Parts: sequence; C-alpha cells; structure tokens
Amino acid sequence: MEDNYFEYEPNNYIIKDDEYKFKIMSYNVRYCNDTLRYDKDGSIKTRSQYVINNILLYMPDTIGFQEVTISKNPKVMTWFSLLKSGLKDYYEGVGVGRDNHKISEGTPIFYNKKIFELIEQGTKWLSPTPDIPGSQFDNPTDGCRRILTYVILKNKINNNVYMHVNTHIDYKYLENRIRQIKVVINFISLYKDKFPVLLTGDFNCSKNKKEIEKCDAVSYLLKNGFFDAASEAKDCFQHWTFPSIGYQKNIYNFCLKRKKHKNGIDLNFQKDCGQECDEERGSVIDYIFRCNDKIFFEKYKVITDYSACGGISSDHYPIYVEGLFLY
Repeated sequence: MEDNYFEYEPNNYIIKDDEYKFKIMSYNVRYCNDTLRYDKDGSIKTRSQYVINNILLYMPDTIGFQEVTISKNPKVMTWFSLLKSGLKDYYEGVGVGRDNHKISEGTPIFYNKKIFELIEQGTKWLSPTPDIPGSQFDNPTDGCRRILTYVILKNKINNNVYMHVNTHIDYKYLENRIRQIKVVINFISLYKDKFPVLLTGDFNCSKNKKEIEKCDAVSYLLKNGFFDAASEAKDCFQHWTFPSIGYQKNIYNFCLKRKKHKNGIDLNFQKDCGQECDEERGSVIDYIFRCNDKIFFEKYKVITDYSACGGISSDHYPIYVEGLFLY
C-alpha cells in the first residue's frame, strides 16, 4: 500500500489522505475585555492576535467560534471584525448575532476560502421557532438567546462536500440545555444522510465522573447517534477545557504551585495543590462530535500551550481534531 493511503479498519476502506483528510477546531474566545483573567492585557484586541496565531499555527479547514461579538456596523471593533481582519488572507467568516442589538454575541464559523467553496450557510435560533430571529424557550432560561450557525462547504479540488454546525447552549439550566440540543439534533437530521456532518460547540456541561449529574446535553447527544472525538481518536491529548473557578480569580496565576504543573497532565495526578487549583477543578465542556459513519477521527487535542501563540487567548482552551471523511 502506498504511503499516501490510509487503511481504515474494520471496514477496510482505502482512503487517499490528501483528498479526504479534515482539520476542525472549536474555540470559545471569551466575549469581553477581561483584565482580571490574564497575565497582562485581557482586551479583545490583544487576545485576538493570540487566537489568530493559534489558527494559523494549525490551519484548520473550519473553526467554530463561541462568544464572538458581532456588530451590524462593520466599522465597530468587535471579535468578528478582528478575526475577519487578521485571518483575511486565508479565511472567510459567516454568522450573525443572536440578539437584535447593535453588538451581540454569535457563533460564527470561519472556513479556509482557498480550499473550500461556500454552498450554504445560515443561523437557527434554539427555540420552538428556530427560523424566527431572537426567539427562545420560556423559563427556565439563563436569559440568553441561543443559536446555531452552519455552513455547507465543497472542496474546490475534489468536489467533496461536508457540513459544520456550531453552537453554544444554556449555561445554567439542565432543562433548557436538553430543549436546545433537541433543536440542534432535529436540524442536523435533515442533512446527516447526505454528507458528513460535524458538530462543535460549548455545551456547558461536562462528562467528568464527578459531574455526571450535569452531563445532560452531552449524554443526550451520545444516546442519540452522536460520537465524541475525544473518545474515538487513537491519537488523543485530553485536558480540561474550562476551569471551575470563580470569575473574580485570575485563573491562570492563582495556583501558587503552577510552575510544577505540565499542561495536559491527567487530572488525577494533581495531588499537591490547594482546593482552588485550576488544574484540579477544570471541566471539559467544549466538544467536537460526528453524527454518522461518514467520519473517522484520527487525532484529538486540547491546545494548552499558550506560549506557542504568544499569550493566554481565552478562559477556554481551544480543541482541535483531525480525521477522514468516508465518502
């Protein structure tokens, strides 16, 4: 077998890597200027450059962002405008804000415009009426309207098509997370038999053993035909993606024994820290899923090395996967 082919077992697919390989990222960027959380400057202008550095370091095909501020006025500096400007040589971004405000949060998707052609894109509101902008479920709710953004892309070289769906659901109420994730699943069901579909996002619940009672939306996805990249990839670098520490603390500097840690080390090995050490109390709430057998995950990585991109880019770590589309 030639070196540029990959044999997928047990179904014995023979797949040419350069035609079918994909790279996907999910990135919660923390929407606001937030100097308490970072070493020096927590402004979005400074942190956006770190985010851009990470993107250009890994060059994913698509990135699903969360907490990106978007303005109807293109002259206003927002996360979306900073990302568009910094990534313009390689990427195009699509998405809208979830509220009818001058500046609002969104879940945009950026795609590599040199490789892919945009076939379709859109936004749905996670509500009983997904096509009505600004709609939401009644109480209980965290007060935030929630959305999904999607793109359907065609590879310019081989005409292969795939879909990327990106979302960010309720942080406070289990009931609302379940209702919202059902909307996501119902939408994806319209497409999943046509081509590969990947789902990224901040699901605001963890599958950690200590927090299994909170693992509602993720458990629902796993019970309804979705598969977690971190559980399937053979080449896997797992780590928490979000720290469980109060927002008033500087999460990356609060631990006095931080220098003894190695990024990515198993949580069970952290025995020498205080109760509020971010390495001990972190959770995995950011995920990348597949929902059909057209996708094979090869590599999963939580990107913890903030020195590689120049600084601390967010209160979340981004996650990155590589894999193969099985057309």
